[in-house]
Amino acid sequence: RSSLRSYLTHHILIRTDVSKKKDTADGINIRGLNYLKLKGVYTDVFILHDRPSYLHRRHAFKEKDEDNKLVDPRQELWDSWKLWYKFQPLWKIRNYFGEKIAFYFAWIELYTQTLIWPTLIGLIIFFYGIYYKSKSGSITISDSISTTIYEIFTIFNNPATPFFSLILCLWGTIFVEQWKRKSNSLKYEWDVSNFEQLEPDRPQFYGSKTRKNPITEEEEWFYPFYRLYLKLSFSVTTLLFMVTLVIGSTIGVIIFRIVSTSENFLGEYKSIYSSVISSVLNASAIMLLGYVYEKIAYWLTDWENHRTQTNYDDSLIIKLFAFQFVNNYASLVYIAFFKESVSENGAFGRSNWTDTCDYSVNVTVNGVTTTQPQCFPMLVLQVAVLLCMKPMPKFFKDVVIPAALHYFRRWTKSKGNADVEATAVGAGHAKELIDIIEEDRKLIAGDNDFTLSEYTEKCIMYGFIMLFGAVFPLAPLVALLCNVIDVRIDGYRILWKNRRYIAQRAEDIGIWQYILEFLNMIGVVVNSLIIAHTLNNNGSFLQNIENKWLIAFAFEHVCFVVKFIISYIIPDVPSDVQFKMRKEQFQVNQLFEKGIAKKSPQGTPNNNNNNNADNAV
Repeated sequence: RSSLRSYLTHHILIRTDVSKKKDTADGINIRGLNYLKLKGVYTDVFILHDRPSYLHRRHAFKEKDEDNKLVDPRQELWDSWKLWYKFQPLWKIRNYFGEKIAFYFAWIELYTQTLIWPTLIGLIIFFYGIYYKSKSGSITISDSISTTIYEIFTIFNNPATPFFSLILCLWGTIFVEQWKRKSNSLKYEWDVSNFEQLEPDRPQFYGSKTRKNPITEEEEWFYPFYRLYLKLSFSVTTLLFMVTLVIGSTIGVIIFRIVSTSENFLGEYKSIYSSVISSVLNASAIMLLGYVYEKIAYWLTDWENHRTQTNYDDSLIIKLFAFQFVNNYASLVYIAFFKESVSENGAFGRSNWTDTCDYSVNVTVNGVTTTQPQCFPMLVLQVAVLLCMKPMPKFFKDVVIPAALHYFRRWTKSKGNADVEATAVGAGHAKELIDIIEEDRKLIAGDNDFTLSEYTEKCIMYGFIMLFGAVFPLAPLVALLCNVIDVRIDGYRILWKNRRYIAQRAEDIGIWQYILEFLNMIGVVVNSLIIAHTLNNNGSFLQNIENKWLIAFAFEHVCFVVKFIISYIIPDVPSDVQFKMRKEQFQVNQLFEKGIAKKSPQGTPNNNNNNNADNAV
């Protein structure tokens, strides 16, 4: 398959030692294409697509098979990939892009399929909320647009909310367990079960000492563990510091908004000015810290000197996702659990420093009716906006900007300019290799790791569902639609618009599986607290703080017990895969025993009996 050929070729080129024999001091770092490109020997390095296009992908350079049929591997892959109502051609994707990218598309396919059930249940909860509020007659139209919007969003605050929270928590566990089964099945079918055990060293890895390999008994470079441990400790400290800065910037923006609206130093339009200025400050802080943090994360991961690419990727993913986790959910946590208290009691002991929720309800306790602020509608609005806006930057990056550049280049080209897109070339004519190389060079150079940004975006969306999906039951529907559209967009652009990605092997999705499990665990805690706050705000159940914590405690423990039972009864490896593995091991043992029997001395009773039996036959 072409992915394996490109993988082996790239593996050889990046590991070829180009140092001189006398360069013993740093010769281990002078390896292959990366070093030569750094020194300016080569200006660009990329892999050619199979059968690159001449004019258009439907008129690509093709070869004839035995039946004299025109064959185009990329077109065949896209013809089966673009059908959104069918399963993805995972084997073809693996054969073209390698196991690492194929595992991503296998994961997103299962994720999309399992989203169907919470989507349907969420729609039922949504329509039930409309029915419940219309029947109770609790929706009122106000002169204030914001109040009316928040009043409409109260349809999500209904008696079915706790049950939907429980369903989402259990769905997350079932999804992860299903993925474990599918991952193990693909791992066996693609023969990558032991890849991480046999994974070669990164060409960037350097050792400070030599030792004898206990298996091969050859001298090899190694890096002392205590040095790696010290570097990891420093990286964790830096990570915690940067996350603290993100939280501090969020709190600083909130304090500015509270003080500016309470102290009235912005004049008559203080609410508008404070909202605009705080939004600009928050966006600027996120962009600045995000840019600095990404640079630091890559530098720290390079500095840690990981031996294998898998270890390097896992370390980098933890650093980047920690920032995204805090960045995306900090404001929602504040609205869900702290803003009501600030709105009612003020901040830092000052009653006039309030951050209003812009909505309140009348609560009757022991015959006494009081007005209490309620931030639940604001939380619903924030979750809905974030869910709908989250895919937009990627859509502009992957679709709008490349399309605009494409049409701009076509518009600026003169009609008489002869190029490969404006010249008709027949299928029987072969294009010069230099033209094919030039065509692929003009394609968009994607990120070094295609899956990193894709996993990050999808896991953030998954986190919205697991942590705050109960307050917005349409969240699974939004994620489902985004996945269906995004998968086909990704498939099209990596086939036709981007340079071919370097094939990489992998035996699973790596540390992303543990991130999904982490989001499931945090989701149980957040949902339990949201349920307690929801019941309290409704005034329909327990009102004192002890009963509120009792509700959260009971829900959390019930969820964890049921999740544990589900994960225990669902085996990680399918039974058919277990059977194939046992059969394969049996066959290997049989061959091993036959090999020993052939080497055993002749003339033994067993050998004589076997020979006699063969002669009799």
